[in-house]
Amino acid sequence: MRHATELPPGDPTLITPPVPGADPAADHARHARRALVDSEPGVPGPVLAAAAGARKAMLVPVITALAIGTVFVAVYLAAFHAPSVRHQPLGIAASDRVAARTELALNNAAPDGYTFYRYPDAEAARQAVTHDQVPAALVADGRGTRVLVAGAQGPSTVSSLATAITAAVGKPVPVKDVLPLAAGDSRGLSVFYAAFGVVLAGFLFAVSSYQIAPRLRLAVRVTSMLVFSAASGVMVALIAHTALGALPASFAVVTAVVGLLAWAAAAAAGLLLRLFGPLGMPVASVVLLILGNATSGGILPATFLPAWLSPLASVLPPAAAVRGLRGASYFHDAHLTGATLTLLAWGLGCLTLQYVLDRVAARDRSHPSHGGTEQWATK
Repeated sequence: MRHATELPPGDPTLITPPVPGADPAADHARHARRALVDSEPGVPGPVLAAAAGARKAMLVPVITALAIGTVFVAVYLAAFHAPSVRHQPLGIAASDRVAARTELALNNAAPDGYTFYRYPDAEAARQAVTHDQVPAALVADGRGTRVLVAGAQGPSTVSSLATAITAAVGKPVPVKDVLPLAAGDSRGLSVFYAAFGVVLAGFLFAVSSYQIAPRLRLAVRVTSMLVFSAASGVMVALIAHTALGALPASFAVVTAVVGLLAWAAAAAAGLLLRLFGPLGMPVASVVLLILGNATSGGILPATFLPAWLSPLASVLPPAAAVRGLRGASYFHDAHLTGATLTLLAWGLGCLTLQYVLDRVAARDRSHPSHGGTEQWATK
């Protein structure tokens, strides 16, 4: 009696119908193949076989996109539909009587809305405004009453503060812009758009990197990340600084801060993907693209954000980059050192955590209970 293995090729007795349930993985692959149509010639068979079934392919994108969209709308509307100040720094250079009356009126209009700083004269108030200690200051002296503002803070911030001070004084008060925006940045939004674009690019870099090579060695991934970050810094500096004059900081500073932001965003997104797998992409979207950019201060400063959202402005990378770029562009490098340290901490911290996770995973795979390194390599 011959064994089945001795039968000639093509013998119909060799074609054994699959037994349902005998191999769950094979059943899943067959169901996936039946659910998919190879509408793009050339897609490898293993790719199609490993794809999700029809139900998962239909529901997961809907749920993921709907969740991200809902969070985006909720956060941005909550932050900006009716912004009100909280502990907004405000300078006053006036007599005690005028200062006390103004502070009382502002506190009655917005309890806990302002933090007041007294200055001895107009020059001291002007120095405070131009060094980003306060965005505006009321001055009342022998030359009259006026409001000193830094137009570099952005039209929305300046307008809201000037309006509030005028209402508190009780009469029209002239507004003097002692630090206007650059000609190439008439609305003061260039720093926000630059930061948003770089964070988006860093997120996409991390996602594409893990999709193309999920088990790429960390050293190689970091090298690719550094190339991306350096190129991002140079590209934004060429566009925003050289071509458009939208960021008046030096070319080197723009390149450095933007490069560090790209590095921090890519490292943070990569760590979230490493921690959460496929779920890491929506998590990174919420943390970096939604919360990060909403709290960046590019549209309104953190003092205009809701209480539950404003603390993030002091820790997330987009806000650090916006502070650093704006300070270097207008306010005598105010906040530049702190912003640089924050971005470095994000990049180094995320990569260090990823290194630790990789080492722990490698040690677990080499443990005898996990079948050793050879078994892992064959998977």
